[in-house]
Amino acid sequence: MPDMKKHKILIVDDEQSLVYVLKKLLEDEFIIDTASDGEEAVSHIERNNYFAIFLDIRIPKINGMEVLAYTRKLDDKPNVIIMTAQNTMVNAIDAMKQGAYDYITKPFELEEILGIIEKIKKNDNLTDKKSEKSEDFLDTLLVGKSKTMQEVFKTIGKLSHNNVTVLILGESGTGKELVARAIHLNSVRSDKPFIVVDTPSVPSELLESELFGHEKGSYTGANEKKEGKFISANGGTIFLDEIGDMPLNLQAKLLRVIQEKEVESVGSNKPVKIDVRIIAATNKNLKSMIKNAKFREDLYYRLNVIEITLPPLRERKSDIPILADFFIKKFSKELNIPEKQLSGDALSFLQSYNFPGNIRELENAVRRCMVMSPSSILNYEDFMEILSNDENNLSIEKNSKDKKTEINPFEDIIRHKIKNYAEKVKDAEINDVYKSIMSLTEKIIIEEILNLYDFNQLKVSKLLGINRNTLRKRINEYKIDLKKTN
Repeated sequence: MPDMKKHKILIVDDEQSLVYVLKKLLEDEFIIDTASDGEEAVSHIERNNYFAIFLDIRIPKINGMEVLAYTRKLDDKPNVIIMTAQNTMVNAIDAMKQGAYDYITKPFELEEILGIIEKIKKNDNLTDKKSEKSEDFLDTLLVGKSKTMQEVFKTIGKLSHNNVTVLILGESGTGKELVARAIHLNSVRSDKPFIVVDTPSVPSELLESELFGHEKGSYTGANEKKEGKFISANGGTIFLDEIGDMPLNLQAKLLRVIQEKEVESVGSNKPVKIDVRIIAATNKNLKSMIKNAKFREDLYYRLNVIEITLPPLRERKSDIPILADFFIKKFSKELNIPEKQLSGDALSFLQSYNFPGNIRELENAVRRCMVMSPSSILNYEDFMEILSNDENNLSIEKNSKDKKTEINPFEDIIRHKIKNYAEKVKDAEINDVYKSIMSLTEKIIIEEILNLYDFNQLKVSKLLGINRNTLRKRINEYKIDLKKTN
């Protein structure tokens, strides 16, 4: 490794404590310059060649993104690492589109800085990522501040200047189509069509015609010529959702389309040249399907040039508060109703829930609560009733094990209540918490089942799995009034 001491690093931030820490971290290996505003940073950059620049977005006089844009005009472009506490999709994608080497959010670990330096050392031959085009795109496409989502945002930015095929992996409801749209909107094809094909929703016998079109009279019912989705997407992007559901015979034809960059409609022998970027997505384990001869290996490698894996919501629970807040604002506008707030209990419940339906399930829950709750505060009970009664929540597909794992919303409810109770009594001098909780729980169970079966003790004892003498003993012990109903 060459001596790096001759290389310079510029640290640009108006937070002096952070500048001091970074300087101490790197000064043994590099010559360090610092700046507290954008004008000072540009002045340094005009006079020096920097190996790397650590650049905050929100700095006085000239903001970080403008400084980044300035560095992209230089012949010898420095490796710019954007630093910000505003970890939004817009910032992350914009930074990568405009040529930043990396994007990190505050607070960060010092090991993360050292890791970035090591990556630059190993690959100090970056291509010019300069973008002359500033595109408008929807700030609301993707929401998330977790590290996994920030990596997704950075990848989207890196893909903005090329047309490589992308494969998006993730469970149902994780936002695969939103990622595909974000890739398209941040590409040079953004002003061209974005065509979605939901593979499972099209009958297999019609899918070929849907994708590639057909000639008049090519089969029974083909009364006129039809243009396929690939032709409709020409110049733009086609999103093949749930590609794992595509029949094998069509997989072969899709492979030819990718290789030859041309399509042939049903009933025609005249191929048509196309220029289409393909983004595919699936919630299935394609490698397992390849082993079982249900998916073509050659097609898999053609699609999987760049792979993006979206985490399930249960693995990015730090995003739940901002996602919930985003949906509240969204539905307030759509439904023309006042914005509502989440109670602490509601947020705690949402963060303890596993969301087998992922972001789509959270979105639906917020929408229903916004409509059904008369209060300006959305409470724990509002969400509990919706989520615990949703049959779709009873199971979730674990991709890592490729099997179904049961999810019990009732368990989440109990866990939430006990957690709240424990937090309230943790500083109090209370003994026998276990005994008091178990006794109270048993009493409630007996009371509710008695009410359910109109106090028929024979039926209740059978349902509870205890004999009638034990049931009578518990009724007396807990002083349950058999004359009352709940």
